[in-house]
Amino acid sequence: MNISNTLSNTATSFSKPDGREGFSLGLRAAALGLLVLFVGRLYANVLTPIESVANWVIPRIPMAWFETGLDVLGGYAKPLLYGGFAGALLLVGALGGSAYLTASRRRPASRRAIGALTLLPAAALIVAWLLVADGGVFGLSALAWLVYALGVVGPVLVREGFSTTEVQSRSRRRFLERGLTTGATLLAVGGLGAVLIKLVERMSVTSVDVRTAGMPAPFTPVDEFYQVSKNLVNPQVDAASWRLTLSGMVERPYALTLPQLRALPPVNQDETLTCISNPVGGGLIGNAHWKGVSLSSLLERAGVQAGAVDVKLTCADGYTESFPIAKAMEPEVVLAYEMNGAPLTDSHGAPARLLVPNIYGMKNTKWLEKIEIVGTDYQGYWQRQGWSDTAIIQLISQVRVPGKADKIQAGSAVKVGGIAFAGSRGVAKVEWSADAGTTWREARLGEEVALNSWRFWEADWTPERSGPAVLTARVTDGKGAVQIAEESPTLPNGSTGFHLVPVNVT
Repeated sequence: MNISNTLSNTATSFSKPDGREGFSLGLRAAALGLLVLFVGRLYANVLTPIESVANWVIPRIPMAWFETGLDVLGGYAKPLLYGGFAGALLLVGALGGSAYLTASRRRPASRRAIGALTLLPAAALIVAWLLVADGGVFGLSALAWLVYALGVVGPVLVREGFSTTEVQSRSRRRFLERGLTTGATLLAVGGLGAVLIKLVERMSVTSVDVRTAGMPAPFTPVDEFYQVSKNLVNPQVDAASWRLTLSGMVERPYALTLPQLRALPPVNQDETLTCISNPVGGGLIGNAHWKGVSLSSLLERAGVQAGAVDVKLTCADGYTESFPIAKAMEPEVVLAYEMNGAPLTDSHGAPARLLVPNIYGMKNTKWLEKIEIVGTDYQGYWQRQGWSDTAIIQLISQVRVPGKADKIQAGSAVKVGGIAFAGSRGVAKVEWSADAGTTWREARLGEEVALNSWRFWEADWTPERSGPAVLTARVTDGKGAVQIAEESPTLPNGSTGFHLVPVNVT
């Protein structure tokens, strides 16, 4: 049978009362099944099959396609993917219910066999769950399938009955039938809606906005600070049961609870983070005040053995990263538990995350649970997909004021300003231009908050004539290196090039 015939038969089946009723029945049952998956995700932290499939697929997508998807769909690419999977499961469930009801009424004798085949996948998943030690997904999938199967098969069996003695009267049959239908609908719609609201709050919405206008606050508010992760749904780690383990090539492996970590001598540090995926002029950058403990003190307590090469990091969401042991021993590398004077939020890595100056955000891992010292150059999650292993931050400068839409008049003074960042190399000089870099003038630098923080710059500009102009800037770091003018994409080493802001002088 070809595809067109199959679609035609499905449409014909759906046009009949049995098909429409089965579709509605299957849709409600599938919604109940999804409700089981989502409740398990929120309250038992068990990945849904949707995430398991996505976690397998996403790393295998060519990074050029991945970046294009982000460009087209914006930061909502992953939530849309999640919603698409969920919608597909609802549709499959509805079509399955339609097919089952139609087939069971055409051939009543086969009802038992069809029902058994519907429940068989649940049984297989339960067996797989028992055989696999960490197979929570198998068990949750089995339970969801079981709910779906009973939601479809159960009402059919109640209505049709295996024998005439099961339902004695038409009125009793209708009462039971309506009760089951109403209850299932209320539970499916109400429960799924409530759980989805909470799930959406934990969705990983990548910040991809391009902020070309307006000076930022010196310290970025937590709710405005960019966040990027590999997840469809970010984890919520229980602080009370959280443990950080240090193991591998060390003399004295040990573990720390959060209270034990907070009891250690604290380090307060102002530091800017930026993502390797941040385009020129992009908003994936922020500055915050952090509090934590130095990683070197933790490693010294463990006693790093000779021959150690990398610090391997493992997080609650399965994310892995690494950087050289020599970098880890720098005093500015901090395991942070506070951000801007408050405990870390879930989206920013609670209960603890790493800060690794001069290195892009992907190595400043969130939800950290395990530090392992290894004797090889370990390749982390993003490195296996082609991103830089060293991930040294490129020199960054941005023009934040004036913006493209601001009114500028010839002969009138206007303030030009922005931000500059050079990692731990420091900002020594910023130059700006009103003719796209043909000529340069030195800008005034704002006070240095900290070596590892961004620095504000400003200048006064009085345009002499009307017409289009292009504002830009370039930074020189503390070692004398000048920002690269050549444009390059974010993959694999971070974007380069000057931030160009066209304005119109009237």
